[in-house]
Amino acid sequence: MQPSPQGDQAIDGFLRLLRRYAGYYEPLPISLRGRGSYGAAWEGDLELDTPLRQPDEEADSSPAEEDKRLAILMDSLDSQERRRVMATILEMAAPVFSSPLYIGVAENLRERLRTHRRDFTKAYDWLREHPEDAAEVRAKGKTFGARAAARNMTMRQLEAWVIDLGDQEDDALTLKHLRHTAQSAEWLLHRLYAPILGRQ
Repeated sequence: MQPSPQGDQAIDGFLRLLRRYAGYYEPLPISLRGRGSYGAAWEGDLELDTPLRQPDEEADSSPAEEDKRLAILMDSLDSQERRRVMATILEMAAPVFSSPLYIGVAENLRERLRTHRRDFTKAYDWLREHPEDAAEVRAKGKTFGARAAARNMTMRQLEAWVIDLGDQEDDALTLKHLRHTAQSAEWLLHRLYAPILGRQ
């Protein structure tokens, strides 16, 4: 994707930012295994083919319809004013239209958030010194904070939405019952929304 003759050169930097933004929400590859005739084993990973991914020389060229959509996207980014509008739309859309990045259950929210922040900071500092480990941490990081740092997110971009069940506790619903129900809901919500930074 290149700017049109009428477009300004700042579009390249904006495209890098768009790719980074899209990378926040890109699902991890899906590992598949299967058996063929005569016991032949098939296995591999499938990655989501997103239009903002950097072109791969070995990959087949994109279909004509996708090229057309990319041309429309490039046209919509051809000026500083248009890029500002696109940035505003994407900034406002993320918490409304995207699936949650992470769903969890905690009895002590303050402690859980402190742990997430500590894990994020530790991974962020490590990845600054070892950028070659980013893909591995992104796919197999043991904590939410590590996986978020590996996607180049910042703490400023993360926000917590809380469903407080504390006022539900009574004689019929003990804290143990509430936790069990919350964990069941967490299991269900993971399957409904597939949070990309949740437990793998």
